[in-house]
Amino acid sequence: MSDRLHQIRGYYSERVHPRLQGYQILSWSSREAQYGRFRVLLEILQQCFPPDYCPVLLDLGCGLAELAKFLLEHGCMVDYRGCDITEKILAEARRRTPGLQLECCDVFQAQPPYPAASFEVVYCSGIFNLELGNNDAFALRGLIRMVQLSRRLAVANFLHRRTRRKFRACHYFDPDALLAGLHQAGIPATVREDYMENDFTIVCHKPAAGNPEPPGRS
Repeated sequence: MSDRLHQIRGYYSERVHPRLQGYQILSWSSREAQYGRFRVLLEILQQCFPPDYCPVLLDLGCGLAELAKFLLEHGCMVDYRGCDITEKILAEARRRTPGLQLECCDVFQAQPPYPAASFEVVYCSGIFNLELGNNDAFALRGLIRMVQLSRRLAVANFLHRRTRRKFRACHYFDPDALLAGLHQAGIPATVREDYMENDFTIVCHKPAAGNPEPPGRS
């Protein structure tokens, strides 16, 4: 296990407690902050798919899989799949919401656990925000992998560098730098930064030519 993978698992495993709310375990500042990010995805899904369509969605770094309940409560049908690298978190997710398709795996390993284009939408919320020392490069590689696994959309949110109150344990991103890296990889992408002062969401569309190449490869 890499040191960074061990760091991530250790950070979240020690936060799991049956009496804590999901947003507390996952280190969001509030339920409203967590759901505000989900709401952006909801709007994107409503714009991109007809209301009677049920896209297959991978919630990458799903944590307690609360996105599934949020979308259901807002009338948004998806074929929900969740994955996370922290088994202790997934065990708590299964206890709280039995019956969901949840898997413990690392989507960013050299050989991903899913074939290319396995899901119509690949989504992640906050998984790049824990300071690891390589966040900018990791996030760009991660977005490219998410696009490879998707058939339509890859959507991810990040802490924004413009935020006034910063925490040492967190990494804050420049949306323009991520967009430039995606453009270099041939991935059409847009950014939404109108919903929170300290956050932004990147929406990647599947390139017409198929799967993108990682930076540095021809």
